[in-house]
Amino acid sequence: MSRTGRPPLGLGTYGEIRTYSRGPGKFQARTLYRDFDGATRDVARNGRSGDAAIRALKDYLRDRVQESGGGLEITPSSTVESLAEAWWAEFTGQEGPPGTMRLYRGRMDKQIIPAVGKLRVRELTTGAVSRLLVTVEKKHGAAIAKVVRTVLSNMCAFACRMDAMKINPVREVKRISTKPRKPPRALALEELQQLRALFTYDSVAVRRDVPLVSDILVATGLRLGECLAIVEDAVGRDEDWVEVRGTVVRVKGEGLFLKPSPKSAAGFRKILLPSWSAALLRKRFERTRSYCLPVPVLGGGSLDSPLAFPTSAGKLRDVSNVDGYWRAAVAEAGFPGIVPHTMRKTVATEMDKAGLTGRDIADQLGQANISLVYSTYLGRKIRDTGAAQVLEKIAL
Repeated sequence: MSRTGRPPLGLGTYGEIRTYSRGPGKFQARTLYRDFDGATRDVARNGRSGDAAIRALKDYLRDRVQESGGGLEITPSSTVESLAEAWWAEFTGQEGPPGTMRLYRGRMDKQIIPAVGKLRVRELTTGAVSRLLVTVEKKHGAAIAKVVRTVLSNMCAFACRMDAMKINPVREVKRISTKPRKPPRALALEELQQLRALFTYDSVAVRRDVPLVSDILVATGLRLGECLAIVEDAVGRDEDWVEVRGTVVRVKGEGLFLKPSPKSAAGFRKILLPSWSAALLRKRFERTRSYCLPVPVLGGGSLDSPLAFPTSAGKLRDVSNVDGYWRAAVAEAGFPGIVPHTMRKTVATEMDKAGLTGRDIADQLGQANISLVYSTYLGRKIRDTGAAQVLEKIAL
């Protein structure tokens, strides 16, 4: 009768721990451990009692796994929650855009881990993913379901790299369709001038600096977070320019920081300012210098240069709060739906009307991709396709 050998231990795992007495107050715990080179080794640690020896051995094995690069080891038997955290540890090391990081982490914590976190990785099948996405879409809408699908796909791709999955089960799931995006909305110059004037008549908006923020946004095409991160050292003293060096981000549990890099590498830029906006900023710094506090920088340290748009306490302003102030102000002015990003699109559209190139517009906005300028930032304009002339002859 043939005998089947015992299957080998998994990489980075160990077998049963046994304890031995070596004399009064001397105990030894031993086990077999399979190293990441595939070799199985006998390892042992001592202690004053059996439990102490076991604890010492387990601590040693844990440290050994981490030193061998197996601290994030994921297997088919790992839980989906462990997979999610392991993928997140790798993903956060890439230093992606803060907004994307918050969005993905939120979907992990609110939809993925509560629903399937206790499943084993091998149980995260195409059917399980489909059921989750259907539920999320019913409860929260297609947009949220689409982000959940993206996060799950990234997690499963990571599992494939860890040899915990053979194929990515999310690939076979039906695509989630969302409503077509509205074409870019840019303000006509007359609308822009009217809105800016109405802001100045709103005492609440003035107290919240909405008029001044809108002036700088329309003078530069900056993102709101980049605008709120402007410090005096980033503005030319004798020349009219501003250097975009970073953006304002909120770190959960820690507060607001100046992230010393914009959304992308193309976001680092020095742009000329209209003379009227440069004068506004210099006048602003004369006021904020007296009460602005050092600006905390993400990753450590601080800046002593005063902010253009600090809170009344001299601190960084939260992008979400200012966005809320803006929405209240445009609603009061009778321009609902106009958001800070509309100013960015207006700048791009006016540059396009003036005959500037897509590269010029991309450089102003801090975009590496010129095609994105045309698809996302330029408002629709009347096009002469030739059809009007051709169709003149069918008039009654």
